[in-house]
Amino acid sequence: MIVSLVEANLAAVVIVIIFLKYDLLSTLYGSVQIFLVLQLTYVILILQGVNKMVDIVTNRVFDTYNRFSPSNNHHTESISTLSTLKRFSRDQKFKRASNREADIKAREEQLFDLKTNKPEVVLSRRRPFMGWSCQNCAAKSRESLVTKTTETLALRNILDYQLPHASNGFFQRTFSHLHQAYTLKKYDYPQVADLVLKDERVVQAIVKATDEQIEDSNKRGDEEFYQLLLGYNEKRSRKLLYNMRSTLSDFLLRFTSWVLYKLLPCFLTSVVVHPGQVEMVKKAGQTGLPLVFLPLHRSHLDYILMSFVLLNNNIKAPLVAAGDNLRIPFFGSLLRGLGAFFIKRRIDPVMGRKDIIYKSVLHTYMNTFLRAGHNVEFFLEGGRTRTGKPCMPKYGILSVILESFMDGTIEDALLVPVSINYEKLVDGNFVREQLGKPKEMETFKNAMAGIWKVLNSSYGMMRLDFNQPMSLKELVKTFNTNGRTSAINGLSDKKSLKSKPSNSSIYGTDLVCNENKLLVESISKHIIYDCAQSTSVMSTNALAYLLLTKYREGVNIKELVVALDDLRNDMMYVRKDIGFTGDSIDVINYAVRTLGPALVRKEKVNNEDIIKPIAILPNVIELSYYSNTLVTHYALESVIAITVQLVANHRGEVVHQDLIDNVLELCDILQYEFLFCKPCQSLEQTVTSCVEDLLYRKRIFLFDEDEYELSESRMRCRRLAKHLVEDDEPSEFYPQKIYMKNNEKEAVEYLNHLVMTLLPLVETYAVTAFTLDKLVGRQLIESELVKDVLNELKMQLDMGTVKYGESVSVDSIKNALRLFQRWGILECHSEKKIRLYYLAESQDDSESIETVYDKVNKFRQSFQELP
Repeated sequence: MIVSLVEANLAAVVIVIIFLKYDLLSTLYGSVQIFLVLQLTYVILILQGVNKMVDIVTNRVFDTYNRFSPSNNHHTESISTLSTLKRFSRDQKFKRASNREADIKAREEQLFDLKTNKPEVVLSRRRPFMGWSCQNCAAKSRESLVTKTTETLALRNILDYQLPHASNGFFQRTFSHLHQAYTLKKYDYPQVADLVLKDERVVQAIVKATDEQIEDSNKRGDEEFYQLLLGYNEKRSRKLLYNMRSTLSDFLLRFTSWVLYKLLPCFLTSVVVHPGQVEMVKKAGQTGLPLVFLPLHRSHLDYILMSFVLLNNNIKAPLVAAGDNLRIPFFGSLLRGLGAFFIKRRIDPVMGRKDIIYKSVLHTYMNTFLRAGHNVEFFLEGGRTRTGKPCMPKYGILSVILESFMDGTIEDALLVPVSINYEKLVDGNFVREQLGKPKEMETFKNAMAGIWKVLNSSYGMMRLDFNQPMSLKELVKTFNTNGRTSAINGLSDKKSLKSKPSNSSIYGTDLVCNENKLLVESISKHIIYDCAQSTSVMSTNALAYLLLTKYREGVNIKELVVALDDLRNDMMYVRKDIGFTGDSIDVINYAVRTLGPALVRKEKVNNEDIIKPIAILPNVIELSYYSNTLVTHYALESVIAITVQLVANHRGEVVHQDLIDNVLELCDILQYEFLFCKPCQSLEQTVTSCVEDLLYRKRIFLFDEDEYELSESRMRCRRLAKHLVEDDEPSEFYPQKIYMKNNEKEAVEYLNHLVMTLLPLVETYAVTAFTLDKLVGRQLIESELVKDVLNELKMQLDMGTVKYGESVSVDSIKNALRLFQRWGILECHSEKKIRLYYLAESQDDSESIETVYDKVNKFRQSFQELP
């Protein structure tokens, strides 16, 4: 009897322990489940003849259930009897039936409202999936790798690593990050450097370089000297390769991942990714095609965090193209082991000729590791952005990958644009460089000092967004087809930018076929545009933008909350994701703390909280860095707003064609600052669509809908007649579409807000054009010319003719010089690292410079009264 009693107790205890171990009691929340547990226990005990234990075990089970049972506002009393369980079950059924009836009634009322009232536009509250591939250029890619459930997924912080439920051992619990690094998927990273020097391309380059050197010498026919030069070039090619190569190591990647899990929380609150985007990239990696990651470049931390995120999601880490300025003691070796291969930013000539050996070694090395199955990552912008805006692309490395596809080295490649953003820039600001100071070179001492400073600071959140992978093969086919069609129909855009590559770049060499250069430029600009559009907006970006464009003199926090709510609604309307949540007042207070008192000041005035930007030099340059993420988004709308003020007559009338022509002219002026549309789109059509959006959504114009539709119909007839009938009738014969400016307060304030978005840039370009007068009859090296423009900007800022401190910017000055060079106003001679500027012969007079100045300055003349 005693044995039976013990066995019965053991059986009951085992059942309860099993339910406790797998947390089943916490999930059994209905009378049926509890009843089955009790009945099973009763049967076991009765079979053993121990009826006295029934009450004890029953009480234990109910106590355990009550301890693990989730709380319920409608049912708070303890569940202690079977009758209570049954009553609870009936209540739940009644509640579900009542909810169904309420839902049916609500749907019927909603249908009635839809029939009788005009429905309001309700924006989806789901998180938008940014980064779809282009419908025009990559339609097949757009249909793959993305599921419909992607938008419902919540963001994930990589730093919050959670152990799997089954991994509950002592080692896993105590050393969770070490366990994570150990269990990561293992990939092979073959070393291919030894194969490069045997490649026919490198061998031919060495022979060609030796032949050219013999031709330049006075020892033609000297076989001994030829062999000496040949040996020297072979040794040089080997040295170039071993200075360039990556030594990517799986062990070092895992070890660094463990270290980063410990260090990153010291200065970052989170490293956020979208699980749907990660899953999409993971599926792309399973295709067997090389993945080409193309992120925007903001910080030295970009490539480390990229590899960290990919590795911890079991995606093969890429080889990363890094500038040779990072090849410094210790850190250079560390980066090499993490996948970096080092390339020269400028390829200097050798003995007065192109360095064909270096170019062939680089080209062959990239071909070889792509053929070996490596993924690759590089920054199309070349270097980090100094302004917060995406830089215009450099075409070198992408041209090599395109050539690898064209010559059949790789079957295809998947291009993955990547957007990266930080709440606060980890590398510090670029104020010194924007004020004309030279860039400080990377050294071991500076790197250690920078790391120490970073570890003792707080930089908030980092957000990484993967765009949908695009097939290089599909892009090439699309652009080639569209290019041929445009040429046949005579539709090529005469205003399109034909950039002139430098002879010191990979792109400007004979390794890239001339017919492929336009293709490389189109793909590069498309990727930069996609990355800019899919960059998440951080709280610091939103606050800095609102303060610089609407509230430079300060604003009370209540009004700022309303403005931030409006901005968030605008972002939701265009399906642009924002990197913050919560009430706007909390977001503002957090952003103010993150930016710090050097950039944004919070003070009490008449018992009211006032937020005020530090809009003076040099602080305003750093503040504009954060603002420029949103300036890129509103750039085209700002161009339209500036032009509306320019072309409107005294009655407030705006002629449509005048508006479009002047918008295109200002877009041409700012072509090195922004990509206003994709290469596969027509800029004029994009501008027209944007005007219509402002017309309907923001009501910047007054119009009668019937009259507007009639005007639209007339304009369509005019365009059709122009194509069908060849005549010399003046354009005034056709009806003109005319808008009337809306002078209501809300519309005027919105237009002024848009105007101030780009007005600082227009000031920079106008003053740069004005300073060209100093080049009449003389020539200046670039550094001296830029210094003269900076001094002129500062002087006019003090006088009040330049109104915005952020207009003082070296990057914008250099972009303006590039523009004037393209217009044929300036000419530039480059030798080694020195660029010499002088006026073109036909423009070398003050009258020509005044014409250029007037062409730019007209866009800012109407805004002298703005704050």
